[in-house]
Amino acid sequence: MLMIGMHEEILRKVTEKNTLISPSAWEYLESQDDPNSIVKGLLEKKNLPFPIGRDAIESYVEKGSGIEESVETTTELITETEGTASLCENIQVIRDITGNSTCTGVIDDFTKYFNNRYEKLRSILSKRRESNGIIDIASAKKRKGNAKVIAMVGDIHETNNGNKILQLEDPTGIMRGFISPGNPAFEKDLLEDEVILAIGSVWDKRKDYDVTLSIKDIIRPGVPKIRSQSHRDFKGKIAFIGDVHVGSDTFLKEEWNRFVEWINSDSEKAKDIKYIIISGDLIDGIGIYPNQEDELEIVDIFEQYREFAKMIKKLPKNIAIITIPGNHDIVRNPEPQPCLPEEVREMFQENVKFYGNPAFINIDGLKILMYHGRSINDLSDKLNHVDTDHPITAMREMMERRHLVPVYGEKTPIAPEKEDLLVIDELPDVFVTGHIHKTQVEDYHGTIMINSSTWQDQTEYQKMRDIQPDPAKVIVLDPASNQITVKQFT
Repeated sequence: MLMIGMHEEILRKVTEKNTLISPSAWEYLESQDDPNSIVKGLLEKKNLPFPIGRDAIESYVEKGSGIEESVETTTELITETEGTASLCENIQVIRDITGNSTCTGVIDDFTKYFNNRYEKLRSILSKRRESNGIIDIASAKKRKGNAKVIAMVGDIHETNNGNKILQLEDPTGIMRGFISPGNPAFEKDLLEDEVILAIGSVWDKRKDYDVTLSIKDIIRPGVPKIRSQSHRDFKGKIAFIGDVHVGSDTFLKEEWNRFVEWINSDSEKAKDIKYIIISGDLIDGIGIYPNQEDELEIVDIFEQYREFAKMIKKLPKNIAIITIPGNHDIVRNPEPQPCLPEEVREMFQENVKFYGNPAFINIDGLKILMYHGRSINDLSDKLNHVDTDHPITAMREMMERRHLVPVYGEKTPIAPEKEDLLVIDELPDVFVTGHIHKTQVEDYHGTIMINSSTWQDQTEYQKMRDIQPDPAKVIVLDPASNQITVKQFT
C-alpha cells in the first residue's frame, strides 16, 4: 500500500501536469517497490494521456520508453470534443436574463415589475377550478355576499383579538382582507407581495373600516398533483454539484481530486454522465462577508476563476458543463443575475456553458430550472416550518407560490425588470438550487427537486452562525428512469 504522504505527493505532481491517474493505475503503482520514481520518470514524457491508465504505466515500467497510447489518446480526444459539441447543441434556453436586462432602477421600473408579477401569477391561478366565478376588486367592493378575487397581498398584521388583517390589491383597486382563527385561510402562512386567490364574503363599509372581504380560504398557484413524467429517450445521466468556492482556504482539494479521479475512471456510473450542472458560487469571491479576506487562499478574484478553469479542464472533455452564478460570483447583486462576464468566460474551454441565475433550460426534452437559492434564507426567516438544514422545505414554498423570491425587500435584492423572470410560470421536470451547502433530493408532484452539495468545509463565519455544511457529494440523475444516486467523496 502507498503511504498517505506518498499518495498525496504523487497526486500533487500528476495534477501539476494537468492529468490524473486512473484507479486501476493506482492499484498497479501500489504493487511496485518505488512508485514515486516511476511517476517522476513518467511525468518527464510528452503527450501524457488523460487520465494516465494502467497500460501506460505498465508500458513505461516494462520498456522505460515513451507512452505508446499518445496517438490513440489524441484520436479519442477529437472524438470527445465532437461529442461534446453535439451535447451542447442539445441545450436550449427557455428563459435567461443574460443580454435581456432593461431595468434602470427608477420608480416606474418597480411599477412595471410588480404589474408583470401579478399578471403572470394571475394567469396561473385563473386556470385552477377554484377560480371559477372570480371578479376584480373594483366589482367586489360594489357588492355584498360571496366573492372570489385574485390579488397581491400587502401589509399583513394581527389584531389584539388574534385576527389577521391584510391588504388585497389588483389593477382595479385595493380592498381590506380579514381572516379570523378557525378558517382554513388562517393556517396558511401569508407573505407580502405573493399573489393568491382569496375566497370569502364581502362586508359593507362600516364605521371603523372600509369594505372588507372576510376570507374563508386561500388558494395559491400551486403544483398539480398528477403530472406526466416520461423521459425514456434521454441518453446518459446528469451530475449535480454546486458551491465550489475556489479560493477559500477551506476548499476541499482532496475531495475534489477524488471526484475528478472518479469521473475520469472506468466506472460505469461515471462513464454514463453526459452533463454536469453547477448551481452557483463557483468561487469564494472577495468581500462577501465580514473578514472574508482572512479565510482566502487566493485573494485575487480573477485568479480564483483561473484556478477553477484549470480544475474544470481536468474533467472529461466529452461532458457538457453547465454553470450559473451565485452570490459569491462576479455578477450584479440583485436577481435575476446575468451570466459571468466575458473576461471570465474566455478562461474556460468550449464545453463549459454559462447561463444567468436563474436559468430555465431544455436538454433533450428535460426541462431544468436552475436557481442558486439565496432566497432560501428569507423564507427561513419568515416561515417557521422552513428550515435551512432542510432546503427542500423552502423549495416547496417556491413551487407552491410559483416564485423563486416570493419575499421582497429582505436579504435577496431584486432587479425590477419589465418581466418578472423569477416567476415559475412553467413547471420544470428538475428544479435545482444550492447556496445552503446541504444535499437533499425530493420528488414533488412530478418535479425532482435537488439541493446540491458544496466543496467547502465549514468556515469561521459559518461556525459563528452554526452552519453545518454537508460537503463533497455528487447527485447523479438518470432521467430515463428518474433514479437518483448520491456519490460521496469525503
